[in-house]
Amino acid sequence: MVTLLGVFTLLLALMLTGLTLETARLWLTKRELQSTADMAAMAAARHTGCGSTRTSALQAAQSVVVANGLTSGYSLDLQRGIHGRDATTRVNTFQANESESSNAAQVTLTRTVEPSVLASGLLSSNSTVMKVTATAKGGPPQATYSIASFASITQRQADFTTALFRALLGNSSLNLGVAALTDLAGTSVNLLALQAAAGAATIEELLERQVPIDELLRWLATASPSAAAATQLNQLGSISVNSGLKVRLRDVLNIQVPASAASATVDINVLDLLQTSLLVGKGKGTINLGLNILGVGNISLNLLNPPKIAVGPAGKSLAGAWCTEAKSAQFSLKVGLNLNLVVAALDMALYVDTLQTAGRLSSLAIAPGNTTGNFSIASDVIVLRLNDAKTTDGSKRATVSVLGIPVVGIDLKLPLLSASNASAPFTIQSTAQLPRAVATQGVGSGTLGGLLGDDTTIKFVVLGFLPFDLSWLQGVIMAPLKLIADLVVEPLLQVFGFDIGLVRVRLIDVESAKPLLII
Repeated sequence: MVTLLGVFTLLLALMLTGLTLETARLWLTKRELQSTADMAAMAAARHTGCGSTRTSALQAAQSVVVANGLTSGYSLDLQRGIHGRDATTRVNTFQANESESSNAAQVTLTRTVEPSVLASGLLSSNSTVMKVTATAKGGPPQATYSIASFASITQRQADFTTALFRALLGNSSLNLGVAALTDLAGTSVNLLALQAAAGAATIEELLERQVPIDELLRWLATASPSAAAATQLNQLGSISVNSGLKVRLRDVLNIQVPASAASATVDINVLDLLQTSLLVGKGKGTINLGLNILGVGNISLNLLNPPKIAVGPAGKSLAGAWCTEAKSAQFSLKVGLNLNLVVAALDMALYVDTLQTAGRLSSLAIAPGNTTGNFSIASDVIVLRLNDAKTTDGSKRATVSVLGIPVVGIDLKLPLLSASNASAPFTIQSTAQLPRAVATQGVGSGTLGGLLGDDTTIKFVVLGFLPFDLSWLQGVIMAPLKLIADLVVEPLLQVFGFDIGLVRVRLIDVESAKPLLII
């Protein structure tokens, strides 16, 4: 009896041991399968967004599975889609979507596991079917950039920027100095921080909200990592309460929606974001700059199209459109000239007409110590012309008056910049080098005053019968034109991102695709 009981106890212990070992084996196998699915989902998530295909995502997922030693006895199902978050429950959601709008990938691995020798002898010979699912949000490497000048912030530039902000906000008491603008220019935020500051459920909700400009400034102040910049932003927020300006970040940032993991974390320069938001909020129309400069009359800017900051990946979509594009402002700048030359007087305006510059990120490869890329610059032209200051549309010829009588008409129309399909390559060793200037190659450079040189031809048209030699007027008119071009026009152009003879792209940040598992 004791012997039979002992045998029975031994068999029971052996069965329990086998069950324990088999359970542990299956648990470890499923854990390994889940880990493989996690890595496969993260690899596939890199192949979402603009220009991506399901084929490349599937290949990336399968490569990871094979690299983890799973070569047979499994099936892999891949779906690309859109990761979001329920506005009410704040629960992560995944909606299948195989288009270029995708920002996430979901991998389902199914594997049939045969029982071990011990388990098949003691328990059952039935195989076990394991099924695991992993979802990751990702996307390709991304960059943030804008069309912007990189002249250091001098007192003159601070004065012009202050004048622009005063006009946009309708507040004549605003005074931004070099230190304040330097603080803003040296600070960056990302969309995740802004989302938290705004209390938005998703990045998409943040981008679509239309809010007063003072509310956006409060978000920026809360999200700012710099206490000095936050102080400036809070002060600007207080000043802008009665401006009447409203803005939607979707109109300020050229960014794919839904946002990818990289686009949510890439940095955006605060000063760029602030100035662009003000211009977008103001919209098309005339902006009068209250600048008191000797010999200069009214300075105004007719904004035709506001600028846009780019956040996104390199390359083109499957349809051939650029994935990411930054745009400069398009405007006509008017600087009035009031020059009295004893018996003669010049009443005219110097106009600078700009077309909207577009900068496209054509390539981006991020590697430790050697990140490279290139911008493709669309056609860009700046034209300088003289017209009668009394006209609002610049349609009449500028004139020289003698004793109050217009006697000479002046024609000047000078193209200053043409950079069609120019290239702007860059190489950086570390993100500590950002932001930085990336200038176009293959086009000229210089100053506005330098381009108005001795070889510039001004056409004089006599409006009556005058027996006078008018050649002396060339030098008389050219000298103040060159002075005003260098002291007024060029710094104002730089505020809007234009340099004479070339285009500069402000590369703010780059972010490698770091896929995130969605739990």
